[in-house]
Amino acid sequence: MSNKFFNFCYAASLLVFASCSNSDVLDENLASGSVIGFNTHVSNASRALTTAYFSKFMVYGGYTPKDVSDYHTVFSGVAVSKGSDNAWTYEGSSKYWVKDATYKFYAYSCENVQLEKGDPSFSTSGSDAGTFKITDFVCNDTHQHDLIYAASNSIVAQETGNSKVSLTFKHILSKVNAKFKSGFEPDFTVEISDVEFRNIYDKADFSSQSNGWSNQSRTIEQNIGESKWTKISLPIEGTDNTISAAKPGAEGTEAVDAKELTTGTGYFLPVTYSSNNVELSFKITVKQGTDVIKTDYVKGNIKPEWAIGTSYTYNVTVNGSAAGVEKIEFDVDATNGIEEWTEKPAVDFNIGG
Repeated sequence: MSNKFFNFCYAASLLVFASCSNSDVLDENLASGSVIGFNTHVSNASRALTTAYFSKFMVYGGYTPKDVSDYHTVFSGVAVSKGSDNAWTYEGSSKYWVKDATYKFYAYSCENVQLEKGDPSFSTSGSDAGTFKITDFVCNDTHQHDLIYAASNSIVAQETGNSKVSLTFKHILSKVNAKFKSGFEPDFTVEISDVEFRNIYDKADFSSQSNGWSNQSRTIEQNIGESKWTKISLPIEGTDNTISAAKPGAEGTEAVDAKELTTGTGYFLPVTYSSNNVELSFKITVKQGTDVIKTDYVKGNIKPEWAIGTSYTYNVTVNGSAAGVEKIEFDVDATNGIEEWTEKPAVDFNIGG
């Protein structure tokens, strides 16, 4: 997964497992084949879902006999789980290789759970036979998970001596967060809350054929007057949500470092938007000491170009202009800055005269 600032996982492991549910292959060729097994790992580019946390995924796939175009399903959403002994198992009877058959396997993990908002499937016939897809996948505030995916190469089975299936998982969403810093004077603090990306595409289809997403749409049509829009909120972790500028040291006082705030992560559909109609919105409360100067929502439009497996950080500087507040300033209303003295005629004053 690449990283981009506007900066920008990791974990690798060897996970072996050897049994599954579904019985069509087992019934066809129990005696002559060897058990189908898997070698899997999360790629070195993975960040959000690490090996230590990776404990379950769903397997799909099947085979086509020699000189036949249609596929027989072997796995269809079978959950593979890691036990307390770190061994990986799946329910049901073992599956066996069919000699000279060609196999394809796919897997996904939605942070160790089955997809709740999306329909994964393995195609067995037609122009997309042997492919995998997820239709009507939803990615918004109601469904926020890191989604990883793996696909094997085409494998021609041998009667014996078959290697375990190698699956390398990769991220297929975009990962976004925001970093806030203050552009105010050091004696001001700014509280940040309610960070949201609005009017995002939140529904799409994924296909192993294109290795990407298509048919992006919005589940809610934007209506600003009625406060309706699609959105993904970025969490602020902990209880301290304030930012402030650095304060240089003075005689008898120490310098104070700037205080910045980085949000948690949100997962987004990878999309190249055609216009800047995505809105970054957040709430600010500006204080000078204990006095509240301004409380308001700040909004800005962006035109994202979010790619698969890529992480983005949006750096946001909050200053008086962005916050809609103005400093109290003074000006001297005179041509030369100070008005001239008014001259009076000299006064004669005699003493003892």
